[in-house]
This record gives sequence, C-alpha cells and structure tokens, in this order.
Amino acid sequence: MERYELVDECGNKTGKVLTFAEICEPNNIPKGHHLSVVGVVIINEKDEILLQKRSKMKKSNPGKWGICGGKVNLGETPLDAGIRETLEEIGILLNKDELKIFSINTNEKARFTICYARKNVDINKCKLQKEEVEKIKYFKIEELENLENEGFEWLEDLKKIYRDNKK
Repeated sequence: MERYELVDECGNKTGKVLTFAEICEPNNIPKGHHLSVVGVVIINEKDEILLQKRSKMKKSNPGKWGICGGKVNLGETPLDAGIRETLEEIGILLNKDELKIFSINTNEKARFTICYARKNVDINKCKLQKEEVEKIKYFKIEELENLENEGFEWLEDLKKIYRDNKK
C-alpha cells in the first residue's frame, strides 16, 4: 500500500502519513501540510527538453504533455522519488549526482520540487509505462508554451537556467 508523509511549506517532514486513498480526498490534508510531489526535466546536449505525453487512461491531465514525476513515497526524498518515477515511466535510470533542484512551488495542498538532469536520452531505447505514458518527444524550450500541457509553473525558472548558462 502506497503511503505518503506530508511535509510543511519548507519541505520538512511532519510525521503525518496518509494512504493513497486518503490523499485522493483533499480535505484529508490538514492546513499547513502538503503532499510532496517531484518532477524531472531532462535536457539533452541540444538544449531540448524531453517530455512525455500522458496516457489517455490517466484520470488527471490525460493526453497532455508533461515531465516525469509523481508523489514522494514514505521514506523517500524528492530526488529519490524523481529517480524512481523516471525509471518507472520511461525506463531511464538517473543518479542523484545528475539531478539538480531548480524550482520549488507550493500551493494549498502540495509542494512541488522540480529538478533537472542534463542527459542525452535515446528515446528509441526508452521503455514506456503504458498506463502512464503514451509517447515521448524532445522539444525546444520555445515550443513549450504552445503545447497542451499539464502545467509548466517551473518554465520561467528553467529559462533563467538557460540564460545563466549562456553568459
């Protein structure tokens, strides 16, 4: 059974643990507590971003483009969860040394940690988790704003990384 330890606004563990069924009801997340969620942006040597098109079977955002990611399980750090989710969803094993956190956003119920890895991934060798992912594709950063996507709140932070790297 999947279980999740809620965090505070700063990402500190609170000791409050909920099951998957419990987190599906937002009122079960007390005020001041957040579900920890991670996203992983993979950038190749051409500065293209690897996105996945969510399966049409998904309850949330079916058929929309997004990044690998999901909920942080009990006992995991956001980086651990990012590694696990990337392996599960597209069959690519990352290591902690490759991941760098670049964006953290919090809403009333969740805390989103977004990290990136610079890695050349051959999309023809990826193993897609069919329940989660319909297909994957590289995009230039300029193309992201016009995609039907699941939310790119982290995009401005990513653009800053691009600008800083070109200096």
